[in-house]
Formats: sequence, structure tokens, C-alpha cells
Amino acid sequence: MAMLALAPNGTRSRKWLQSKLWSTRGEEQGAASLRQELSEVRKSLRNAGLDLISTDRDVVRLDVASIGIDLKDPPEGSATRDLLEGLDIRDPEFEDWLREQRSQWPRPRTVPANICPVGAADPLSGQQIASPLNSSRLCLGLVRDVRWTEGSANRAVGDLVLDLVVRSILNFEVVDVVDFQAQGPLTQAPGTALPDWLLQTRAAVVGNRVGLTFGLIAPGDSRLLWSHTDFLELAELTGPASQKLMSLVNQIVFSILEFVLNPKSIRDEPRHRASRLALTALRQVFRMRDTDLDSAERMLAEAYELDPRSTYLGWQLFVFVTRFGERRVGRSGTFHDQVRDCASRAVEAAPFNPITLALAAHAHSFVFREYAQALELADRAIAANPLQAICWDMRALTLGYLGEVKRGYEDAMRARALGGPPLYRYCIDTTCCILATLNGRFEEGIRHGERVLAQQPTYLPALRYSAACHGHLGQTLEAVRTVERLRASEPDFSLELLSDENYPIAGVLGVSVIQSGLSRITLPRYAP
Repeated sequence: MAMLALAPNGTRSRKWLQSKLWSTRGEEQGAASLRQELSEVRKSLRNAGLDLISTDRDVVRLDVASIGIDLKDPPEGSATRDLLEGLDIRDPEFEDWLREQRSQWPRPRTVPANICPVGAADPLSGQQIASPLNSSRLCLGLVRDVRWTEGSANRAVGDLVLDLVVRSILNFEVVDVVDFQAQGPLTQAPGTALPDWLLQTRAAVVGNRVGLTFGLIAPGDSRLLWSHTDFLELAELTGPASQKLMSLVNQIVFSILEFVLNPKSIRDEPRHRASRLALTALRQVFRMRDTDLDSAERMLAEAYELDPRSTYLGWQLFVFVTRFGERRVGRSGTFHDQVRDCASRAVEAAPFNPITLALAAHAHSFVFREYAQALELADRAIAANPLQAICWDMRALTLGYLGEVKRGYEDAMRARALGGPPLYRYCIDTTCCILATLNGRFEEGIRHGERVLAQQPTYLPALRYSAACHGHLGQTLEAVRTVERLRASEPDFSLELLSDENYPIAGVLGVSVIQSGLSRITLPRYAP
């Protein structure tokens, strides 16, 4: 019960509980022990007229809304000063976990009223700062440089752009944002903590132009850690010309995230662990090796345990789809069940998060070939935040599968113009390569493919479509060389394999385009 009570939202996975309470037993024996203990606990609770624990195949949940938890607020004068004092569970993993929890206990559970979430700043709030609400995440505080943002026009423009920046930062669910713009000078009360960073904005409208400056400041000593300044025409803030504004916003967002999530700039505090895990996992996902994908999946699962966020499930979906696309795993009922369950939980947890929706759309289109459902999810993702390049990228792929290649190409180009997360951009270039190929723009497809392969030399989708482009252009030598590179990672690649129903891209429009391109040249024979 205590382990559930200390979990975010009162939820732990069955595997996590087994690993902490029965780490020395085999998996089946540990699972059986957990089932037995849960049965006993639920029986005792039912005898007391309580129904507080629910379970499914993967997780165990405590109904924290129906109970009061005082574990982190021991009464004054209490004889019990250590967390779970007197509890004797002789498991090394449990003992390690308990030591870590005791090192963090007690911690404040609430945020005073003077800390206001974005969009809800209280003009009557005081001057002091307390610790952020979510202890498993980094915290970014918003402040305004009044020397440069005085005047209604300056303030309106600054607020507009800042709102777009913050909106996109929050979509990633790795950083908390609190708004101090309505407060006076920030001071630190005894026993409280400042945000990890302050984001300061400046806006100055001069004639038909506006200058925008963003800066990250160390809250303790006001050191300037990072800054960026850009200039826009006022006409570029709205209407068809707003593409430049969107690109600028994404540049600011990813610069901020890159800085605040850099391991060198994160203090080694327990409350940062979920963000650290998520960041490290994403870096490993894009290395593409089996060991990295396995490690990324484990870290995302642990991050979700610490801080249940839908995007952590979404990136787990990306791991599953990557394994499937790279032929590290085949079609099977077990794999399909795992992916479908993860996609369902992710969308249910955050039905309006654009990144989660986009990653779920990718799973439904590529793994399940459920293109109508995937398109609906991708449309919802774009509606939730049209500045997120990943949303346009996933819709472009889905439209390509549906044969709407012109619309798909337009979406892919828009995604590239917006600029996605730096680690993810090779995926956008791959989509551009695919959609350019499907539209008969073979030279352009080769250029996009070259950018991908410069970053990911063994990435199968880019190799397939690049080879096809060379074939369509009659560039036999280049096509053969690309196929040889492809076979280094996919030794059984052949025109016949493309039609195998178990092949990842079997049945999609791209297969016929690849086949027609490669059939124009003489491929080296595959020798099994």
C-alpha cells in the first residue's frame, strides 16, 4: 500500500512491484507471489468495506482520491520519523528503493497560491516562491523584462510569441512551467526552492518590425545562460506569412529544451530523474541499435513510473514501430497486443496532446494499417498544435499510405520548414524522401535521402526509396550501390520480398514505386 501511495497517481506496474519485493525469485514465481499478496490485501480491504485497489494485466492502482496520505507530512512530535520505520522486507532491491525514498522525505506536497500555472497568474499574489508541485520534473519560471516590454503593442506581441513557445514546450511533458510575470521581484523564502531556470522575454515594436529576445537566467545569481534575438515584420505574425513565426517559435523551443535537458545543466536531484530518463531514452532511440532500443524502452517505462506522462508512452510506441520497421520484430499477436495497449493508454491519458496523438497515429498506420483511424489522430494532433512538425510528418506518411501523395508531400514540406526536434529531423527528411519519390520527384527524393543517410547510414526506409529513385532515373551504378548498402542490414532484400505480407511496408503504395524503379536495373542476385 505504501509503495502505491508514494507513486505518482498511486500507480505502479506489476513488473516494478515484483522487481522490488521479489527480486531474487524467478519471474513466474514473483508474479504468483504478487497475485497472492494483492488478493490478501484486497480481501482485507473488502472486509473493512473498502475498495481501494484495482488491477489489470500490467499495473496496480491505489485510489488515492478516496484516502488521505500523510506519509510525506509526519505530525509534529511523531515518534516515527523515518519512512516505513519498523517494516522488515529483506529484499536488496526494496532496501535500495527505501533508502532512496528516505533521502527525499519529507518533501512539500503542495504549491502555495502565489505560484500560478501559465495563463492563471494571480495579480494579488505575494513575492515568495515555493517548490514546484511535481517533484519529478524540471521547472521553468516565466518573467518579463519590463524595461523593454512596456507599452500595449510590445506587451501584446511578447505575450503572443511567448504563449506559442510555452504551449509547445508543455507538449513534451518534461518541464513544468510557472508564471511569475504578474509578481514583483522574486525572493526565496526559507525552506523553499526557486525554479531551475527563468525564461525572460523582451519585445520591442518599431514601425512595422518587432524585435524579440528570449533569455534563460539562473534564478540564484541572475547569470544569463542562453539568449536568442530575432526580428520579424509585423505582417509575419499572422496570416500566410506566419510560417516564419512558426519556424522561429520552434527554434526557440528546441534551443530551450536542448539547454535545460542537457545532462550538464541539470542538477543531480531526485526530482529531475524522470526528465533525465526521458531525455536519455530519446537519445538512445535515435541510435537505432537493438541494445539502445531496449535500454530506451526500459528508461521510458521507469520515467512513466516516476511521472506518468502520455508522451512517455508515445515514445515507447515509437520504439515499437522502429523495431518493426527495421525488422527487429515480426508481425505477431503478442506484438500487436503490446502496441495496441500502449497506444490506447497513451491517447486515453492525454487525448489533446499533439505529440502523443501523432505517435499513436504512426503506430495505427504503420503497424496496424488502420489508415482512417491514423488520419483522424493525425488531424487531431495538428488541430491541437499546428506548430509541432511531428504532427505534420505523421499525417504526411498516413496520406502517402492512402495514396493522397500530393497532400502528403505538402505536409512533409511543411514539417521540414517548421523544423522538428533535432534528434527527430532525419525522420522528417525520410518522409520527404518517401513523398518526393511517390510524387515522381526522384532527384529531390535522392537529396532528401542523402541527408538522412549522412546521419543514419543504415536506415532502411531511406535506403529503399533512395535506391528506387536512382533506378527510376536510370542511375544503375548508384542504385546497385544503394541496394548493396541496404543488404548489409537486410541481407534477404529482393523485389519478391517487397510483396511478402509480413514485410513491414507490404501493401502500401510505396512498394509498387520501389519495385518499378528497381526493376529497371539488374540487381545482384540474393544468395540465401
